[in-house]
Amino acid sequence: MKIIGLTGSIATGKSSVTKQLAEAGYRVIDADQVAREVVEPGTFTLEKIKDTFGNGVVKNGVLDRAKLGQLVFGNPTLLKQLTAITSPIIYSTIEDKLNFFKMKGEKIVFVAIPLLYEQGYDKSDWLSEVIVVATDPRIELDRLMARDHLDEYAAQSRIKSQISIEKKVELADRVFDNNGSKEDLAKQVRAYLDELKKG
Repeated sequence: MKIIGLTGSIATGKSSVTKQLAEAGYRVIDADQVAREVVEPGTFTLEKIKDTFGNGVVKNGVLDRAKLGQLVFGNPTLLKQLTAITSPIIYSTIEDKLNFFKMKGEKIVFVAIPLLYEQGYDKSDWLSEVIVVATDPRIELDRLMARDHLDEYAAQSRIKSQISIEKKVELADRVFDNNGSKEDLAKQVRAYLDELKKG
């Protein structure tokens, strides 16, 4: 089974690509979705987060992601603590999903992981190749501010908590350029999928 990693930086357009891949009939494991699953009410991970960061990050039994985000972004020590709690369980859950698809006889599976390089997934023996969805840093900042209703300082602190997009482009096997329109990005994805089908 061929496993293709998909990453980028915050607000560079990964979710547009994952949506297109899924619509084209490919299996896509979304690490963001997995990250939500592992902190659902009643999970061990949610209890661990509550113990570490206090009851304030949980509202009516549900993780208050905005509150937790305010705490950890811009504070490398707290971000490291959160990562230490969530990363191993996210990793093993993705592995379980991959094993399931392998058992089902899938030929190609995409794994969308926002922090693919930051958390060392590129060093795992899963991935055949890594695609990076990239934009210029200024476009990334503007899109993030508009999307999440953040001021420039808050948006910058989120971007700075990740490896720069320039570095990710250097490390990538393939890059989708998302500086243009949605249609420009969609064309690149279609061209890539055509290549993939030809093998």
